Amino acid sequence: MAEERLRAACECGDLAAVQQLVEGSECADVDAGDAATGWTPLILASWNGHLHVVRYLLERGAAVDAVDYGGSPAVRFAASEGCLDILRELTEQGGADLNVAEGSGWTPLLFASQGGHVDIVRYLLEHGADVDARDSGGSSALRFAASDGRLEVVKLLVEFGGARANQTEIDGWTPLILASWHGHYSVVKFLLEHGAQIDAKDMGGSTALRFAASEGRMRIAKLLVQHGSMCVNEPEVHGRTPLWFAVANNHMRLATWLLQIGAAPNIRTDQGSTPLMRICRSDNADDDIVEQFLDHGADVNVSDYQGWTPLIHACESGDPDPGIMEVLLDHGADVNARDNEGSTPLMHVCLAGDADSSVVQLLADHGADINAQDGRGKTSLMLAASNGDLKTVKQLLTLGADSSLVDNFKHTALDYAKTHGHRQVQELLVSKLSHTQLRSFDSRATATSTKWSIPPTEIEFGDFVSTKNIGGDFLGTWLDSQVAIKLYLSVPGSDESFDEQATRWYGLRHPNVQKLYGVVREGYNLFVCEHMTNGSLEEYVDTITSRSEWNLVNVATAFRYVYGAALGLQYLHERRIVHTDIRLGNILIGKDGNAKLANFSSSRAFNWSGGDSSEPSVSESKAFASDVLFLGNCLHAVALKLRDHTELEELRVKCDILVQDMRCDESLLRCNISAVVLRMKNLLELASQDQAPQERFVSASGILSKLQDMQISVNESTSDLYRELYADLEAVCQRFFSWSNPITFHTYEEVLFVLETIQGAIEQQNSYKNPIQRLSSSCASDLSVDFLRKQMQYLLSLVEAPAHMYSEMEKRWSDLRKQRINVFVSEIDNTLTLRPTDTEGLLTLLRRELQNTRYSEAQHQIIQKAYDEACSTHDGSIIESLPEWFIGWYELEDEVVFARGGFGEVSRAKWLNSDVIVKRIITHGRHDQKEMFQREIELWFGLNHPHVVKLFGGCHIGTPFFVCEEAKNGSLDKYLRAHPTEVWQKLYEAALGLEYLHARGIVHRDLKCDNILVNIDGDAKLTDFGLSALESAGDQGERSGAVRWVAPECLTGKQASYASDVFSLGMCIIQAVTGKLPWGNQLDNAVVKYRVRNGELPQRPPQFSDDQWQLVENMCKFDPNERMRLLVVVQRLRRLAEFPDGVITEHVSKELDCDIVQHLKEVLLHRAGSADYRVPCFIYQLLIERMMHIDKTCSNVDTKVSLNLVLVSAEPWVEQLGSQMSTVDFVKAVFRGFSLHRQIDRILAEYFIVPISEVHGWADQCFSVLQAEQSGIHP
Repeated sequence: MAEERLRAACECGDLAAVQQLVEGSECADVDAGDAATGWTPLILASWNGHLHVVRYLLERGAAVDAVDYGGSPAVRFAASEGCLDILRELTEQGGADLNVAEGSGWTPLLFASQGGHVDIVRYLLEHGADVDARDSGGSSALRFAASDGRLEVVKLLVEFGGARANQTEIDGWTPLILASWHGHYSVVKFLLEHGAQIDAKDMGGSTALRFAASEGRMRIAKLLVQHGSMCVNEPEVHGRTPLWFAVANNHMRLATWLLQIGAAPNIRTDQGSTPLMRICRSDNADDDIVEQFLDHGADVNVSDYQGWTPLIHACESGDPDPGIMEVLLDHGADVNARDNEGSTPLMHVCLAGDADSSVVQLLADHGADINAQDGRGKTSLMLAASNGDLKTVKQLLTLGADSSLVDNFKHTALDYAKTHGHRQVQELLVSKLSHTQLRSFDSRATATSTKWSIPPTEIEFGDFVSTKNIGGDFLGTWLDSQVAIKLYLSVPGSDESFDEQATRWYGLRHPNVQKLYGVVREGYNLFVCEHMTNGSLEEYVDTITSRSEWNLVNVATAFRYVYGAALGLQYLHERRIVHTDIRLGNILIGKDGNAKLANFSSSRAFNWSGGDSSEPSVSESKAFASDVLFLGNCLHAVALKLRDHTELEELRVKCDILVQDMRCDESLLRCNISAVVLRMKNLLELASQDQAPQERFVSASGILSKLQDMQISVNESTSDLYRELYADLEAVCQRFFSWSNPITFHTYEEVLFVLETIQGAIEQQNSYKNPIQRLSSSCASDLSVDFLRKQMQYLLSLVEAPAHMYSEMEKRWSDLRKQRINVFVSEIDNTLTLRPTDTEGLLTLLRRELQNTRYSEAQHQIIQKAYDEACSTHDGSIIESLPEWFIGWYELEDEVVFARGGFGEVSRAKWLNSDVIVKRIITHGRHDQKEMFQREIELWFGLNHPHVVKLFGGCHIGTPFFVCEEAKNGSLDKYLRAHPTEVWQKLYEAALGLEYLHARGIVHRDLKCDNILVNIDGDAKLTDFGLSALESAGDQGERSGAVRWVAPECLTGKQASYASDVFSLGMCIIQAVTGKLPWGNQLDNAVVKYRVRNGELPQRPPQFSDDQWQLVENMCKFDPNERMRLLVVVQRLRRLAEFPDGVITEHVSKELDCDIVQHLKEVLLHRAGSADYRVPCFIYQLLIERMMHIDKTCSNVDTKVSLNLVLVSAEPWVEQLGSQMSTVDFVKAVFRGFSLHRQIDRILAEYFIVPISEVHGWADQCFSVLQAEQSGIHP
């Protein structure tokens, strides 16, 4: 366009082109403005200083007052750019208005004054420009000139234009304040000489001197004082003086001068802050300036609104200066001053983290209370431990910090180190534990034993593991099996005792919960638990992050770990247990790769609230929701790793939605754990899929078809719950179909999954024919109401449903929950007409419901009446309470049979969404078979060991079944076919399991490779305890028919014993090494039985070495009294596992070293007088006594060599007793003594030595000493 070219020509000053465009055939409009800015040709020419073009345009009639879109005319641009000739042309030829203001109120004079164009300012003033004109903020030309240091302009405005030197703008700033602020000395001087008010204040009460001090303008500050400023101590509205501003902005030289002219150092701000406090936080301050302030009377112990003194401020600075702190302390600063939270200066140093050791030492040297506690009870040691500040923790302990102190939450410094995952700090603090903290003070431990008690004589301590979280504090062994040992620290006034914690944890049996094998209660309180070999999820996330390896495989692994934790949490919540401490550090990874919840020290259990409501109380619901929130935080930590993976976008979106639902601010609106598990399962499946982009469609017809299938199932059901549910689902789905927004695959997928889940539940309900099953299912369905309601809420959120749909549905589901209880109660009467054989199941169910307090009083009476009536018609024993191992048949899902036999069938199933094995037993109605099942489940459920298959529970109603962990690698012989090099390690692990059984007085009686299974983590475990019995039992019931493994005495009808188990294990060795049955695969059982009775053994297979076959021969002696004891077998198998090609021989003296014996006796005698060392001294004295008696009564050289090995092992531990020991080393010495006693037991067993009475029963004697120490009774 011609006008566009005209503007371009005006901008560059091409007069010829301008003339051509205006006068030529195109007749360009001289006033045409730019469409985007409004700039006219005259504005562009004036802006760029093209006088000849401006003159021509005016001659052609260009509008001189035309403005751009900001309201600026040509004269504004001429003034701002200092173009005097153009300004004259516009004014004198064009008649421009010199007082015109653009959109923000700026006049040409304001622009010229700010730009410092003296000649323009003079011209404007001479031609009537308004010197007092203001912009929209109230600023004048003098304000801008003074602020920018335009001295000549200031002079013109004041002397020629008559501008007032004391004018103010909206904020109250005067020209003097602005000139002082920005450091324009000459302008300040001129204004003062022309009447500027020296102490004028702005709206905030600040003067020119305050701004000069704030910006460090020393010359200006002195000039102001010389001219009579009286505001040296005048505070602004917040109480801050010029001195305070000077030090706050690190202008220490100016601050020193202010002090010298009388500035008061103790004036406090509205927050109580003083200049000295600000200095102490300054990076530029030093001890000299602090000294000057103190010499001028600064209060060294004044405190601000937080209660912080100057010393605390010094401690809070990013890098505390020991020099400043020393000056403060030398001038009387209170080293133990408390702020409003009760924190001392030392606490502030420790809280900041990575404390300077010289600062800590300085505070200590001046009397800091190392063990002071703040308002929450926290100490400096706790704060340093929380931060993982190992150096400071060491220093504090050296200075006398008490690690046994507890805060208001009953937590110690060690607890905080554990909470934050600082393993090295834990190791240090554990080494400093006091004897009192570790000792057991539970008097009940001396009187009673529990199913989870482990004798201390079976335990040995290993080392503290500082590199990762193993689920405990120390590695250890329990009857030679590797375990984690977790210390329990006695805390005065604790809300929960050791026994209460142990009872709750031991009762938890789930694949995703760390196993507690038992506890030691005598002498010391110890948890003996599953060794979590792969550390915590927190460590996994940190490791993968540090390696930058968040690929799809590692993302999927992390999600699987969080999912495992969710399954464990679901199990807890089903049992109404709240964990309270869900975090990445408490999700541990086992050897099998499964994630397991750990650390139940703060968990707590709830009962149903009772009354007329079936819902848990609000406080209880919030507690459960809190667990979900913290699990959501764990998921969020993993989800953050998806941000950089565009190929995982669908997974990220789903995950973010779930995290939001789990972390909802309103606790009662969060997903419950059942909904979390379902949705996390979807995430896990998505994370495990190939993430390559692909088109996937789900049509609306798919949902319609699924709804129709569901309707058929609903019509076949008698439950109103499912009809109500179907109506809600139909309404929601109709909203999908009528929704105008595009529907994503994610949304369709979620709808279909929920529909399929609900349909499965309906069909399972319809499949129940047994009245007890239907009744129990009616009860169980109540548990799913809340889950289904959460699913409906989720679907409503997907379709952006209005609020009224939420509220209406919420009310309906609350009514449905109460209705389910009424249905259950009403159906009880219908079930009382059962056959007598069915009443046992009814009694079991009713007893379970009687123990639940969720029913109203009237409903409870109906259930009690039904129970009483059922009891009156039942011929058998009355069920007073359900066994703790009971798992209802309705708790199992997705059961798939994979093996059948004469005994019954074995299937894989889901129990609380976790993989388990279900073993159903066919009893044919025989009473003896039911008794056998009852005996086996009672015995098996009481077993808890790393090398015994874990039983989660079972059911004795209808067809009995066991529910146990799955050994995915199958039987031992099958496993060894693929892993032949592991044969001796697996046999050793099986022997460890057998050692545990024998220690508990149990004979297995059916040991064979089929009954030794290998778990997914590769650990061998014993199973099948149907024939097992206590060794002391007179009648052990049925005998094994597996004659190839049975000891000869059992084949003749004699009672099975520990020795017969050893024989069977020997046969297992033959089977494991050769891959064939003992006696071969062809020989008839009758022939085998005959040969075994005659004392024969199978021929030596070629796979055995001399040492290996000798082991089998010694285990399978015909006379059970001559067989190798299991203690020795375990030791031999361990050596074969470590050195399969031969045992390493140690060169040791063949005689007991009398010199060592005498020396150790002297050390023990010297220490025995100390009450603290009474227990270890007794243990080692008894050890030496046993060795000396054996040495005197036995001439066997090998025995003496073995004794000498024990003596050499004992020597360093006894030597330690002769010096000052840490408490942990002291405890280690005690348990090491027990281990050495067990080694002597092996020597006795290996060489068939019968100990004399004086040294018999060492375990009982040690046990008695521990009990006496525990009860405070000493001989």
